[in-house]
Amino acid sequence: MKTRLLTILFLAVLSLLKTASAQSEKTKTFKGIKSVRLNTGSGDCKIQKSADASTTTVSMESTGDYDKTVEVIMEQEGDKLVIRENHLEGNMHGSATWTLSVPDGVDVRFKTGSGTLSASNLNISLDATTGSGDFEFSKITGVINATSGSGDLLLEDSNGEIKVTVGSGSAIVKNSQGAMRVTSGSGNIKINDCQATFIMTTGSSSVSSQNLTINGTSKFTSGSGHTVVSLAATPNADISVTSGSGDAEINFNGHEIVGEVVMQASKKHGKIVAPFNFDKTEEIESDHGDNITVKKTVVKGNASHKINVSTGSGDAIISK
Repeated sequence: MKTRLLTILFLAVLSLLKTASAQSEKTKTFKGIKSVRLNTGSGDCKIQKSADASTTTVSMESTGDYDKTVEVIMEQEGDKLVIRENHLEGNMHGSATWTLSVPDGVDVRFKTGSGTLSASNLNISLDATTGSGDFEFSKITGVINATSGSGDLLLEDSNGEIKVTVGSGSAIVKNSQGAMRVTSGSGNIKINDCQATFIMTTGSSSVSSQNLTINGTSKFTSGSGHTVVSLAATPNADISVTSGSGDAEINFNGHEIVGEVVMQASKKHGKIVAPFNFDKTEEIESDHGDNITVKKTVVKGNASHKINVSTGSGDAIISK
């Protein structure tokens, strides 16, 4: 029995030693960096603020046989830092996780096949591409241009020029300002407590929102889901809310409705609902004559901006 226990203990210790030996960490520090280029086959990346304004630190933690199959190359070219992988033995085995600590104002370009990217507490210019990872951005100011094939987006407490595309993932945007363009092929888009110019588009899911302030010409579009915009103030710019086959709705939440209002819905499959009368009603036949669209218009107040609510086969709704 004693021999058996010793054998089990020995195997357990050996396993721990193997696990420890399979993990490694590399850290390098650079001075005077204004741009970073990181290109990896796979692996998550975290971007955070560095300890001082002149230092950029790169940390890479690997597992498995990553170090045996991949050579990590970090090269400083003037004020540019280039980080890439050189594959030594065919396919990569193991994985790597990256942490970039950069000062405010640095331009970062990140590209990976399947990793997740997170960034927080920075003023940054960021261009990011991942095949299947998520994006998580918090307390970011500056410019973000990011694309994921199938990951999700979480953006909160940020202010800047933001353009994100998620091929089949969902997007959540909270407590943010600026100019926002978010596109999803088939995921839901949710926007809460934001003041911005919005271009929000999903192909086959819904767009929903709460407590929005419209600061510039904005569009909310769904191909086949519901599109619902709930406002925190009367818009002072053009706003368009549309759906191909779901409901399209603007809720003014008691705020004044001002502007040129245009609402459209299918005569056969939908209806137009609003808390006011219209100046004009038209019926528009499709090219094939198999569908009639009802179009109603009215001018509310003396504002020149447009309010468009339209749907292909759902209901077009303005509520107050």
